[in-house]
Amino acid sequence: MSMGKSMIFYFSGTGNSLKIARDIAEALGDCQLVSMGSPYQLSEEYKRIGFVYPVYFSSLPEAVRRFVQGLDISENKNTYYFGVCGGGATTGGLTDIADILAEKGGKLSYGAYVKCFANYICMYPMKEEVREKAVLQAERTKHVALEIQSNTVNKIPNSNSIAAFSTRKMKESVSTQDLNYNVSDSCVGCETCYKVCPVKNIRMENNRPCFLHNCEQCTACIQWCPNQAINYMDKTQDRKRYHHPDIVLEDMITG
Repeated sequence: MSMGKSMIFYFSGTGNSLKIARDIAEALGDCQLVSMGSPYQLSEEYKRIGFVYPVYFSSLPEAVRRFVQGLDISENKNTYYFGVCGGGATTGGLTDIADILAEKGGKLSYGAYVKCFANYICMYPMKEEVREKAVLQAERTKHVALEIQSNTVNKIPNSNSIAAFSTRKMKESVSTQDLNYNVSDSCVGCETCYKVCPVKNIRMENNRPCFLHNCEQCTACIQWCPNQAINYMDKTQDRKRYHHPDIVLEDMITG
């Protein structure tokens, strides 16, 4: 076993979770970062394995659920597993990960929630305090990273059951919400949306994005489009765009 080596799997649309994952990885040292957008095969044993993701509709993205379900941990059953979810208002999905790992013979030893800048642009405008929220996110992440360094074991936070119930119908239809996306004449075919989509839900046809109805509603395509050409219904045209101020487009593309 590589006794000091850690692995963090992350899922990110606007960069909040990528920033959390990077900050924890830096604190741990000798830590590999891998996106949960595609399946991955563990090739060795690790001291720690973590899952970092955003809370969507009071739960975890379905892509994250599928990823953890498909992960072979047979050589890492005694590894220290941790989960960190980031969101603007509520925790969610950590108990789901715990259950999946338990079925495989592993254990989610630690779970934490990091409050981030709320950015579901399809539902509300972006607020102004971007940098202030980023500072608070970093402070909370630092505390979480110290606990992970110490292999802290805690009670895994539950999802907000009331919030989860209220968003259940929305979550059931999330994969096809991209039917409500539209592309304006401002599109120049730069392929930014295609490149940042973490679940490969976009293909380019005649230099314009075509949505494949396997959406996670991370809104990366809307938020990162340099010309604000992609919008949700008639709701987002005049709303400011957001990404974590310390994350740039190249980070999202290359991980």
